[in-house]
Amino acid sequence: MKRRVIHRSKWTGSMAVLLILVLVGCTGQVPPPTSAPATSPTAESSPATQDPAASPTEPGVEPTAASEPSPDANVLYQDDFTNLASGWPSADFGDYYIGYHEPEYFHVEIKTPNAKAPVVSIPDSETNSFPDATIELQVLTVSGRTATDGDYRYGLAFRRSGDNYYAFTISPTTKKWEVLKSSPSGVVVLEEGVDQNIHDLDVDDLLRVDAQGANFSFSINDGLVTQVSDADYAEGEIGLYTENLSNTNTHVHFNTLTVRNLEAPPPDDVGALLYQDNFTNLATGWPVADFGDYFIGYHEPEYYHVEIKTPNARAPVVSIPDSATNSFPDATIELQVLTVAGRTATDGDYRYGLAFRRSGDNYYAFTISPTTKKWEVLKSSPSGVVVLEEGVDQNIHGLDVDDLLRVDAQGPNFLFSINEVLVGQVTDADFPEGEIGFYTENLTNTNTHVHFDELTVRSVKFTLMCSINAGGTVNVRSGPGQSNATIGILSSGDTVRALGKSSNNWIQILIEGSAEPGWVSYGEGYMTCTPSVDLFPVVNP
Repeated sequence: MKRRVIHRSKWTGSMAVLLILVLVGCTGQVPPPTSAPATSPTAESSPATQDPAASPTEPGVEPTAASEPSPDANVLYQDDFTNLASGWPSADFGDYYIGYHEPEYFHVEIKTPNAKAPVVSIPDSETNSFPDATIELQVLTVSGRTATDGDYRYGLAFRRSGDNYYAFTISPTTKKWEVLKSSPSGVVVLEEGVDQNIHDLDVDDLLRVDAQGANFSFSINDGLVTQVSDADYAEGEIGLYTENLSNTNTHVHFNTLTVRNLEAPPPDDVGALLYQDNFTNLATGWPVADFGDYFIGYHEPEYYHVEIKTPNARAPVVSIPDSATNSFPDATIELQVLTVAGRTATDGDYRYGLAFRRSGDNYYAFTISPTTKKWEVLKSSPSGVVVLEEGVDQNIHGLDVDDLLRVDAQGPNFLFSINEVLVGQVTDADFPEGEIGFYTENLTNTNTHVHFDELTVRSVKFTLMCSINAGGTVNVRSGPGQSNATIGILSSGDTVRALGKSSNNWIQILIEGSAEPGWVSYGEGYMTCTPSVDLFPVVNP
């Protein structure tokens, strides 16, 4: 069974299998052994490697058109490399080798520094041309066969015709990702960045490219990292890319490759998935117990529930079961939760929701009450519970209807949202890390029954928005200062997406219809930003 280790629980909804790409044209001819030309550690100065005229194939194995067809009509191609007859090439050229690693991978090993393995493409050249598609690849580095003395990169190649192609690569050593463009004159970097959610060695990463015309979106472990526009390569093959920069030996396992009809890319305000449970599987290990005045446990087939049978009572906080992994200092936490009308008295109030940064009696909690429409941010310690912030939100649903609670926790700063609307912001540095779990409490009610529907934990990613207050206009400039050219004007009521702030408190914003961001001067009197500007990341001009 294939390994899927992006998170420790199950996924909900459809789960596409991934397919692996290696950029090499495949005609059945075996090229002579050649060493890949030396490449420098920087992509901008890396000369292109001339791929062999044809891909090597293992003697006695005839390439086939593709792997077994998928029952999903949206899947155009799929291979998990468990079937050697699917036709990917196998060869050893001394400084690199490629081939199947039974029973479940395709692998590439490069044995010298400053070398690039040939791109290995999907075997059937007649069907391997997907101009617009969603491509996913599950891939990892094998620690036992990889040196630790230098850097390397690997990933997906697409729109390939000979030396012309795009590639999306990662490095688990530096946590760096790059969008490359190859041509006969060399390789250039179209976009690059660092993503701490790139996994370490021996753990799969999920790479995704959404290609539509000249526009491409790139995601890592379900989190969007960048978007690029380039119209030079309109179509071509899909395959696998592997390159040693300064490392002496690198061994990469391509786990699953999937090509689907084009889908919408993940939203860029969603981080990588760290944990998820919808409580349909009792084996996920949440506790089950009945203590008379309260009970906790699974409510088959689709909930986890807590019932409190007396007033002025609080059930214990129930945390994610695996304590070894249940510590997410910075995370976006979402919980779908409801009160069951048929099992809940109507004579008093109660509250329930999320607990986070928990260590024993020390934790924060974000709770709601469907009776009073009140929300609260609580802080618990051995001396008791205090309210850090509270309010009323009429959009809190009635009984038997899910509410979506969200906490964005980054350092000492927390944002709190109900049903996708931000309601509060709190700063408190006392509890820097800890477990995530559920909070349930009867205040004056005599019986309360709460269904926890789905819990999701992702790497934290704030959505930054700014709007112009009534009666104001703001100049949009090309840089963070009044000496820069004016490139637009925002008027009263305009709302824009922000990217961050400069060291002198100018806000970088996205401009509709422009590939380049703009800058506006922040002032509390005429601009409102969510979250507050002090939580914006600092970005360089």
